[in-house]
Amino acid sequence: MVKLPHFYLKLNKDNSWHMDRPHFHEDVEFLIPVTSGDEMFVENNVYPLQPGVMFIMPDATLHKTLATSSYERYVLHVPTQVLAELSTPQTDFLERINKAEHMIYLGDNASYFIGLLQQMERAHENHGNQFGEDMEQYLLLITFLLKALSLSIARPSPHRTAAKGSNSIQINQVLDYLQTHMSEKLALDDIAGSFYISKYHLSHCFKLATGFSVMEYLINIRIIKARQLLRDGMRVQDAGEAVGFQSNEHFIRTFSSITGASPKKYTRRFLESDKI
Repeated sequence: MVKLPHFYLKLNKDNSWHMDRPHFHEDVEFLIPVTSGDEMFVENNVYPLQPGVMFIMPDATLHKTLATSSYERYVLHVPTQVLAELSTPQTDFLERINKAEHMIYLGDNASYFIGLLQQMERAHENHGNQFGEDMEQYLLLITFLLKALSLSIARPSPHRTAAKGSNSIQINQVLDYLQTHMSEKLALDDIAGSFYISKYHLSHCFKLATGFSVMEYLINIRIIKARQLLRDGMRVQDAGEAVGFQSNEHFIRTFSSITGASPKKYTRRFLESDKI
């Protein structure tokens, strides 16, 4: 029996919008700007935030919008479990998403995708018990996924760029360094010393390039890694130690703050529902 997929779709156009910290989602996120912002930082890359592009971000992808003012955008969140259920051996949505460029140019297809999202929005808002209404949402979601992911493979973004700033090459080296050494006890002085620059210069360049601080980035990638270790069956304390936390209490408090659930609760939800 086919069940209506659960997903979240919204046209965000608030005038006071501001993203003050990097974040990641448990779901896959599709984002299409309707009006221009500034830039989008996704993992180790910065992309233009403008109409005519689409961002595809797998679950647990660290990102942050670098925008000085509000902008309108469609945001579609689809749980990984839904994508797995909709997939076939020939058409594996999750595999395609994980291999896709984070940003693709829509070109002449931009108006088509906006129109499709508007149809999805109307169908979702007006959903009732009439014959065929549930299937309409189901078919619109599948149509969106097929069109978006086919385009991402056929036309990968040719303008993928490194993190910007006066020291962009070094910043990308710092990002790689943090990923490699996250399990170690790292202080800002130690990180800056590894690149023979002052911590003040490092902090300035890193903030300019990514939109958040060195330690903020480090904490988030540690939690993303710990999340995976917990899903793989590692004990809470061992997971915290494996990603560089010096105390179990600090790990639990930080994990809860970022994910909204304690490590134990997060693990229990995953084991019970297999959809986090």
